[in-house]
Amino acid sequence: MTENINNPVLEDEIHYCEVHPDRDTELRCNRCDRYMCIDCAVRTPVGYTCKECVRGHEDKFFEGTNADYAIVATVAVIGGALGAFLMGLFGGFFLIGIIVAPVIGAGIGQVALALTGRRRGRQTGYVCAGGVLIGGLLTGLLLTGFGFGTLLFLALGTSSAYASMRVAI
Repeated sequence: MTENINNPVLEDEIHYCEVHPDRDTELRCNRCDRYMCIDCAVRTPVGYTCKECVRGHEDKFFEGTNADYAIVATVAVIGGALGAFLMGLFGGFFLIGIIVAPVIGAGIGQVALALTGRRRGRQTGYVCAGGVLIGGLLTGLLLTGFGFGTLLFLALGTSSAYASMRVAI
């Protein structure tokens, strides 16, 4: 086979993932044009994006400070203690408890958001859920015991407090 000088035969160049240099790939990020393997790719409505670009885009939504984390934790512990106390008193009624516990948990999350000016950090949901859990556990240990109502609140109130802090991206 003779090679034409005007049209040389080009060998295919092998590209490797930026994060995993042992993996060859042809997939590129649609934002930064970096090569990435399928494990590093995040599917978006406009194509595949690398995790670094996705995280950079998400950072626009997370503007919480350390003071905001402290406010959320304080509100959540106090709210969790009050919620567990109320559920400990009235929680023997399953149907009432299954409706009231998530409402109390979501209310705790909404109060915390209002006090922080609706600012959230990446871990705000975990801080809120942990605070509700700690407040509920302290109330259960010190005041009401771990009756059905307290346990129901710990499960449903904690999860709804976490869910109220999530950012839909």
